[in-house]
Amino acid sequence: MTKIPQHRALLLAAIVPALLLAGCSANNQAMKGAASPGTPTDMDSMSPGTTGTATGEASPSGTAGGSQAESAVQGYFNALKAGNLDQVVSSFSDDAVVAVDGQATAEGSDAIRTLFQKLQGSNDMKQAKHTIDESRTAGDQDAFVRSTSKQGDDDYRELFLLTKDGEEWKISQFMNNQAS
Repeated sequence: MTKIPQHRALLLAAIVPALLLAGCSANNQAMKGAASPGTPTDMDSMSPGTTGTATGEASPSGTAGGSQAESAVQGYFNALKAGNLDQVVSSFSDDAVVAVDGQATAEGSDAIRTLFQKLQGSNDMKQAKHTIDESRTAGDQDAFVRSTSKQGDDDYRELFLLTKDGEEWKISQFMNNQAS
């Protein structure tokens, strides 16, 4: 296993359980009538970024790592809504992995391009409303962004893992699924 994929695997192993725990906590509180979701636990080493940004329009770029990662995801959403396939694909690292609900997993730029070409014709994607719920950095080179989207009558949850490529944040892992 090369150093970069091993680093990403360790990042996933640290982040995903914490996100699942935070999501379960938030869902339990929501079911009990709490006004706001709980805060994530076991994530003290990660610095918070901007959260709760509706993404109907472009967000300004921030200076903190979480804000910059959030801006990269916002750029992806803007390209998706504009139907700019080249910009969508360039939002991802060359070896990115994309798991979109109901589609085969796409690995690498060519497969990601093919996947988004297939999905591009949907008017629901162009009219979608995206909200960034959480953005955090994990050290200097990694970050994650969690968001929700409304596409037509469907609600989706998205999780982005980003890595720094020079001075630019790139999406290295992306997964979404339909919210139940």
